[in-house]
Amino acid sequence: MVQTFKKSDYIHTLDWLIAYFPNAFSKKTKEIKPLKIGILDDIYAFHNCLKYPEVSKDDIKMAIKHYSNSHSYLVCQQEHVARIDLDGNEVDVVTPEQAKYALQRYTQKHAVKEQKPLTNN
Repeated sequence: MVQTFKKSDYIHTLDWLIAYFPNAFSKKTKEIKPLKIGILDDIYAFHNCLKYPEVSKDDIKMAIKHYSNSHSYLVCQQEHVARIDLDGNEVDVVTPEQAKYALQRYTQKHAVKEQKPLTNN
């Protein structure tokens, strides 16, 4: 059975991430920062310590995927900008290669949107 991840699931999971990790996640465009490589493992470790987690690991994974593919997140991936951990501490920086890759993803994402035919439905 294939589970779908709806926008409401994303919003609920993002709200959960913001509640537990307000220094790492945000809905405000100007507050979005590059996350530490491997942050999903850190979130899973925290999730494993919860007695009654409100969200599943699959939902967390999908929310991180959506978050890291967002316009704001891709744009913040600038060379030498600090990457942060779950507490908002600077732990690394975006490398030139990572910045280039983020720009490529951003360009591809917007190129695909521009190629879609407009319909009058």
